[in-house]
Amino acid sequence: MQVKCNQINLQHSRTATDNLMQIIDTENVDIALVQEPYLYQGKIKGVTRKHRTYSYVDGKRRAAIIIADNTIDALLRTQYSGNDTALLEIQQGNENFYAASIYMDYNESIDITFKCIEKILTFTKGAKMIIAVDSNSRSTAWHDRITNHRERMMEDFLASNHLHILNEGRTTTNFQSSRGKSNIDLTIANSQMFANIWNWDLSEEESASDHKIIKFNIILDKVVGKVPEPPGVRFIIREHQQNEFYEKCHYIASTVFQIENRGGNEDLDEELNQKLKENPDIQEFTKKLEEAIQKACKRTSGNRNTSQPKAKGKTVPWWTNELKIMRKKTNAMRRRYQWTTSNQALLESRKTQYTKAKTEYQAAVRKEKTRSWKEYCSKTFPINSWNEVYKLASNKT
Repeated sequence: MQVKCNQINLQHSRTATDNLMQIIDTENVDIALVQEPYLYQGKIKGVTRKHRTYSYVDGKRRAAIIIADNTIDALLRTQYSGNDTALLEIQQGNENFYAASIYMDYNESIDITFKCIEKILTFTKGAKMIIAVDSNSRSTAWHDRITNHRERMMEDFLASNHLHILNEGRTTTNFQSSRGKSNIDLTIANSQMFANIWNWDLSEEESASDHKIIKFNIILDKVVGKVPEPPGVRFIIREHQQNEFYEKCHYIASTVFQIENRGGNEDLDEELNQKLKENPDIQEFTKKLEEAIQKACKRTSGNRNTSQPKAKGKTVPWWTNELKIMRKKTNAMRRRYQWTTSNQALLESRKTQYTKAKTEYQAAVRKEKTRSWKEYCSKTFPINSWNEVYKLASNKT
């Protein structure tokens, strides 16, 4: 059983919220752990109505959790939640675990957050626990470039409470603005949950925020000592198809690695072994070999997707192909900017290009959403004067 999770600081941005809703819909995300959600008149806004949003009821809320999967049961533990903390008890099938979204204010004493987490750990003792936190803390322990006194306190606290940081080293950071870049967004698990977290990574999708989207999966039916079967596409090769599969695999691998297509599988194995020794990039070699095997599988047999994505309606009706293209363009601009390291002039040029593309994308999202809303209002109002638009305007929904 798999739960797909996203983590992001939305910086109170409506555009970043709209963008996240579209990603949740297209990527079948189950849970989003959010810091600094978009607020309007003290309430969290912009979340698709069929999703459930959990946060503390009073004050300026800077932590929330969004549940997009209606098969997940969730209960907000209000006695352990606050303006900067949201703690959920989650039930998925026969499995139970806790999830917390936490925002750490840099201007407040770090001990305040420590006391809050200690109370949560005491309450959830023995249960699986995942924590998504904007720590506003930098440390080489989570692949940042510097460490200071505040962050050393954070390191000591995590170690003393047997909490594990899941962040992995990446060429890019999870926060980047005009003021600099760093890894301040942390994904933390206790010992009971640690082995259940898989595929932690930074999303390549544009977030419309200075913070990148963090994504990871929770595998709930993991058996201790057994590596779970990775979710995704599985190929079914019947016994009578094995010879056909071997032939196709032999042909495709020979073509990809430029090996003379002669001899049997043992000869091919020796040739591949020699190619591997000659290739300095083992990761690239492995990727090519994996792609060759998958192609052979596809040509031999049908496949089935074991991740079984949930059927969802179009929850983001204003999303268009033009926005999709603009987001891809913005993603490409960001990657070009981030990968430029040696040429300072080129770095500044690509930074300007990325900033311009990001601004244009955010403006296009706002424009298209407004246009879609106006079109909806003009179509529905003449039919029934007491329709959804009236209910929204009168705050009756």
